[in-house]
Amino acid sequence: MDKVRRSDQFFVYAKAGINTYDYQVLSVFYLPLIGPNAFALFSLLVNLMNRHTLTSERFLHSDLESTLNIKLAAVETARHHLEAIGLLNVYFYNDCFAYEIKTPMSPSAFVNDGILGQYLQTAVSEDRFKKLINIFKLNKIDKTGFINVTKSFEDIFPSIKIEHFEGVSGLMESGRASKINIHKTDFDFRLFSESIPTPFLDNNQLTDDVKTKIINLSYVYDLDEIAMKDVYLKSINDQLTLDITKLSRFARDAYKTNTQKDNASEAAKSVESSAEKDKPSDPVAYFKTVSPRTLLSDLSGGLVSGADLRIIERLIDEVKLDRGVVNVLVAYTVKNKDGVMPSFDYFEKVGMTWKRNQIETVESAIEYVNHLISEFNNRNNGTTPSKKPYANKPAKPEVQIDWLDQYLQSQK
Repeated sequence: MDKVRRSDQFFVYAKAGINTYDYQVLSVFYLPLIGPNAFALFSLLVNLMNRHTLTSERFLHSDLESTLNIKLAAVETARHHLEAIGLLNVYFYNDCFAYEIKTPMSPSAFVNDGILGQYLQTAVSEDRFKKLINIFKLNKIDKTGFINVTKSFEDIFPSIKIEHFEGVSGLMESGRASKINIHKTDFDFRLFSESIPTPFLDNNQLTDDVKTKIINLSYVYDLDEIAMKDVYLKSINDQLTLDITKLSRFARDAYKTNTQKDNASEAAKSVESSAEKDKPSDPVAYFKTVSPRTLLSDLSGGLVSGADLRIIERLIDEVKLDRGVVNVLVAYTVKNKDGVMPSFDYFEKVGMTWKRNQIETVESAIEYVNHLISEFNNRNNGTTPSKKPYANKPAKPEVQIDWLDQYLQSQK
């Protein structure tokens, strides 16, 4: 299904209710990122649910259009923003959508998330960001001299013996939005750690959240382990404590510096051109291993703009497509657009279609592209295209993409 229709049905459900505190977090932290339409859509979906069963009746999407007083395309865009930021999970079957509401993150989880805290600061400015943070800051309680005399469970409740007890499924849960992560499995933390001088490396500071943030920054800004080591060292303060905010800033600075060097150095371009000859000749291997920067360079035949790189970042972050699938999607789209990189809105619509068709691997993405090409050729030849739905789990195909093969041949 390419696009939501006014006649398509939907229902809403949740695993936990939304309270006043959740709405405060939603208004202060989420609203600047998702915008008023997405905020209004979220509120409407929440209030369509029965407060006791946390489910709704079935409605038409024309009901959303009328109630929100915006066009259906704007409703769909608002929904995509809710999906991307983790407030909504969407399922589709037989012309009916199931919308699962997720409660907002806690203030601490949102601000310390590897991505959302940065986006909020960028959206509202650093000064306003600090003011928003202060709304949720707790007063520190001075407990100097106090002794913890809290009783433990076993101090009060006697032990019991029970022969059989089973847990109960289907009960209300927290239902909170999860952190936004970019997965990069090839980052070598051992190399990263060993390259940091011992006095500056505190393994206790390398928590899972910190590691995730390092991986995110490494992938988005195309920085290897050694480059991230330099970023890490710059982010250590005088007390040898890692400053997460500085980690993000210095990663962005490193990308800008690398870009400037690439633009200014003819030697660097020559080395890069030489290295490109060693790229995989197999399309599947190519799309699985190529970085966003190299892919865009291959497609444009030259330098990569920060705006184009940001589109790929948002496809991974907001649409939540696999990195290799994003590479196939971008390559196929740019090829069809005669080398022109469309806007993010265009990619978002196409990406959501791929996501609904469960395009989750490079192999299935390539097969899907060939399926689309075949359908297009059949229509041009006057034949009736196959109506067989795209298989959810296709076998690994052995395909060739002519335009990619021709490009690779021209680089040899």
